[in-house]
Amino acid sequence: MTTLFFKRFITILFGLLVTSFSQAATPLRVVSEILPPFQVISPNGGFQGRAVDMVKAILEEANMSDATIDVMPWARAYKKAQKEKNVAIFSLAHSEKRATKFLWIGALYSLERSSLIGLKSRSELNVPSLEDAKQFRVCSELDTYSYQYLQSLGFEANKNLFSVRSVLSAYRTASGGIARPAANLTLLNAQKCDYVTGLWSIYAYSENANSGLTPYFYLGDRDKPLVLNLALSLDSDPAMHNALTTAYRSLVDSGALYRVCVGNDPEKIYPRSCQVLLPAKEKER
Repeated sequence: MTTLFFKRFITILFGLLVTSFSQAATPLRVVSEILPPFQVISPNGGFQGRAVDMVKAILEEANMSDATIDVMPWARAYKKAQKEKNVAIFSLAHSEKRATKFLWIGALYSLERSSLIGLKSRSELNVPSLEDAKQFRVCSELDTYSYQYLQSLGFEANKNLFSVRSVLSAYRTASGGIARPAANLTLLNAQKCDYVTGLWSIYAYSENANSGLTPYFYLGDRDKPLVLNLALSLDSDPAMHNALTTAYRSLVDSGALYRVCVGNDPEKIYPRSCQVLLPAKEKER
């Protein structure tokens, strides 16, 4: 009896040691991109914003606050989260194509649907439908929801759908506001692209509003916000997945994550985006 107990104890201990070694060898890494106003680069070069604060709260709750958060172009972040072990990514829209490619932790916030944005002066771009828009050149960042959505509608790479590099810099005004992405503006003005994809609110951001641009089409139901999530690479350690999921659910159920999302918001900019984080009892009211 004693021998059997000892063997079981050694087996359990060995399993714990292997698990600990595995997690130490491949610690959690978090990757993301710039996505104003929830994810921005501060004047001193730091990565900040409501989404960053929410992810840090989840990591702290899961006892993983030492995990690194790296900001990079979206295509690179997306590739790392697909190819490497123990990589978390935010903010990732859920789709049929992506459903089985990630372990989904949970929603962080929602935004408006992306648009096909172009120069208002080019009246020929104002066609009846997205199907008609296939005669023009659409530029979009590779592996974004917008790029994949357009592919699902039959847009073809290097024919009427062209990938552009994500640029981490953007115009910044004297008052500190984030303006339209510089690279996309250059492409539109040079007519190398007829449309670019993006959030219209960013292109028409407060004092940065540009009367020369307009959203021609929204990609999906304009009245149904696009929910953005925290997800984990598919072959990540089960214990890590469980810890993050448990931490996320605890913070949502207590309302703590919603409070981080809304924060100090006297202008009431964030509540609609943060509604996905309301505890179930609050949503029922």
